[in-house]
Amino acid sequence: MESTERTPAANNPAPFHEFRIGDDPDRIRSSFDDNGYLLFKAVLNRDAVLGVKAELTEALRTQGLVRHDAAEPVAVPGASAIDVDSDIIYGLRSPVELMAAPELQQLVDLAYGETGYVTPTLGIRHVMPADEPYATPPHQDFFYIRESDEFRMVWIPLMDIETANGGLAIAAGSHRHGLQEHVEFDGVYSYVLKGRRQKGVRPDNIRGTWTSSRVEVGDVLMFHSCAVHKSLPNTSDHVRLALNAITYPARLPRIWQAERTAPELQVFRNELKRICEAEGIAGELFEEVAIEGMKQGEEPSPQLVHALVERVRSAG
Repeated sequence: MESTERTPAANNPAPFHEFRIGDDPDRIRSSFDDNGYLLFKAVLNRDAVLGVKAELTEALRTQGLVRHDAAEPVAVPGASAIDVDSDIIYGLRSPVELMAAPELQQLVDLAYGETGYVTPTLGIRHVMPADEPYATPPHQDFFYIRESDEFRMVWIPLMDIETANGGLAIAAGSHRHGLQEHVEFDGVYSYVLKGRRQKGVRPDNIRGTWTSSRVEVGDVLMFHSCAVHKSLPNTSDHVRLALNAITYPARLPRIWQAERTAPELQVFRNELKRICEAEGIAGELFEEVAIEGMKQGEEPSPQLVHALVERVRSAG
């Protein structure tokens, strides 16, 4: 079982090295192996990306989270990511269509050196200004998704984003050190899977060079499943908008979590929690069971819960 020690959400910016750009086809794969990520510049259709931004902004505006008198996604004071209706934003068509763009498929194939698979799992990132309880701490995606460590995440900004007012930072080279211990960060929660307390890697345990830079509409950032990464504080007055999705070589078996949308995973978590509460399982133990349950991907049941509890306790 992972440690229950709590860690403060030390998410403040530090001096960063610039992202390396994947502009040399002969070096793309070796550079990715060295650093655990690559930034691809201006590879997606700008109008298509801005179309997603506009549709998502309008969806947030109708929910009262974006100002009605601003064309850009200027957040209403006090708006929080947890207030967003996930069913509405995940029902939009333009984000799904962007992830199916041939330009993205070509990039993924090039990065892997073989046919890649862009999964239907879609993360819609909507980071509100000064919304610290929902700032993603440094973590590895492989901690939550264990079926294969060959997957990579693609992260697509829907607006030009400066490091100074919030973006994504990656500890370059951290992927070479394998899976790290994740501990609970004090007072930090997921806005994707609502109700989940966030875990991450202790800052002192992170091996790698913190790296970030300006990203623009049309760019794609790809990073390794074990690359430690985090969200930077949004100090602007805009909602920071981005998409992400899991990719991996098409030859691999399908990853259960990568075939589910965020609302579907939320339904899974809610049902698992209902069963756990009936069994007297709550708090830290439930969070451990939920993580293990999503790795396994079976329908929630009392039998599954008992098996997961046994697995968690034996691991501890």
